Amino acid sequence: MLVKQLVQHGNSRAIVIDKAILQAAGLDEDTLFQITVDPSSGITIQSVKSMNDNIFRKSLNKVLKKRNKLLKRLADR
Repeated sequence: MLVKQLVQHGNSRAIVIDKAILQAAGLDEDTLFQITVDPSSGITIQSVKSMNDNIFRKSLNKVLKKRNKLLKRLADR
């Protein structure tokens, strides 16, 4: 079990996860986390697919290809 203390981060509080722990879990700084708050069981934090996931890239490429003209017009503004 790992015990961590909240640290001040601007006007908020943060949980700092050591790089060694991320690496041991097979995670990196691009990993997204889902946080669930349940009054009866507390807070659950679990990782979800990384932003580097192939599904994300395929979807992004599909949108870029389909909306290429619109995105170019917006970029030129």
